[in-house]
Amino acid sequence: MFKKIEKCRICGNKHLECVLDLGVQMLTGIFPREQNSKITTGPLRLVKCMGGNDICGLLQLEHSYSSDEMYGENYGYRSGLNASMVAHLNNKVKKILEQVELQKGDLVIDIGSNDSTTLQAYPSSGPDLVGIDPTGIKFHSYYPPHIQLIPNFFSSALVKEHFPKRKAKVVTSFSMFYDLEDPTDFMQQVYDILADDGVWVFEQSYMPTMLEMNSYDTVCHEHVEFYALRQIKWMADRVGFNIVDVEFNEVNGGSFSITVSKSRGDLTPVPLVQKILDHEQANGLDTLVPYQKFAERVAKTKYDLLAFIKTVHTENKTIAALGASTKGNVLLQYCGVTEKDISFVGEVNPEKYGCYTPGTWIPIIPEAELLSQKLDYLIVLPWHFRKFFEENDKYRGVSLVFPLPNIEVVKR
Repeated sequence: MFKKIEKCRICGNKHLECVLDLGVQMLTGIFPREQNSKITTGPLRLVKCMGGNDICGLLQLEHSYSSDEMYGENYGYRSGLNASMVAHLNNKVKKILEQVELQKGDLVIDIGSNDSTTLQAYPSSGPDLVGIDPTGIKFHSYYPPHIQLIPNFFSSALVKEHFPKRKAKVVTSFSMFYDLEDPTDFMQQVYDILADDGVWVFEQSYMPTMLEMNSYDTVCHEHVEFYALRQIKWMADRVGFNIVDVEFNEVNGGSFSITVSKSRGDLTPVPLVQKILDHEQANGLDTLVPYQKFAERVAKTKYDLLAFIKTVHTENKTIAALGASTKGNVLLQYCGVTEKDISFVGEVNPEKYGCYTPGTWIPIIPEAELLSQKLDYLIVLPWHFRKFFEENDKYRGVSLVFPLPNIEVVKR
């Protein structure tokens, strides 16, 4: 089930301009076990909030999809399987612990806690560690005894029900703030459960980097908002949060991590925040030009990938892909790549073995099995973890194909 939005998810503006169309795709986060399974299929189109000075300018998905279909038992991503992500989340917690002195009994809440990788980075004795995530039902076995799991969607009412008269010293939400139908309301609910001296750290894709890196595969049915800092500041000002720190990193093709605290009435941006806002404005992000150029580059990456695959077959070479992922499913469906083009997708998550890529119906097999076939080329669908693939000895002797930001072949 899906529906087309009539107004901006943040500011309510009804002037929305379409800037990117990735076609009609099956839900990109679901890996069906049977070929030609019935899965919700709908448009992947981006629209830009446009108008006067009072609008927020959000880039967002034009349609909304059922969260019940996308999450819970259907959700396939698990943080703990990705060594790069585990290291990143451990470093995030390390920095939080440098900024906040946690006492025994302090409440720490991770929203969208997945398999508890983030929470496991905290000391096992001391603060009360709580994960909130509807996928917790599927991943509950990965939660150690000292971490409490609430397998549900976050709300302030849910937290108050479990922890009456308590406020959280630290709240985190990584790679989920762009999945919300009403992000301002979500921000308000975080404000309501946060202690006056607490911090909320949240990280998500940085839209300007998405444009720069041609990473259109970030656009999936789950991700409905694509933020620059301007939109975060727009909401924070209205809720009563002050942005105290911003960090950029290369996670998921380019992300930014934001730390906020309760403003106590002072909404004057710190110099770093103002510098970023000025840079965004100077790059014309309030106009349509950067997005139109992005769409043109995206179309070219599709043409280049299909031309490469055609050449491989013409030369009687063999080709498959690595990494069955949501992002990979976006790329495969947009480019129309099927089993006729690449034989298999090799994957490290046993839960996906025997499944298929949605819409393109490419069989998913164990990565070790795929590597044993000694194929000529392997398309790296999680291309944003390029360094991991280039430095890992198990890919030695293989020609790795990185489809984005522009197609590139690297012989290991």
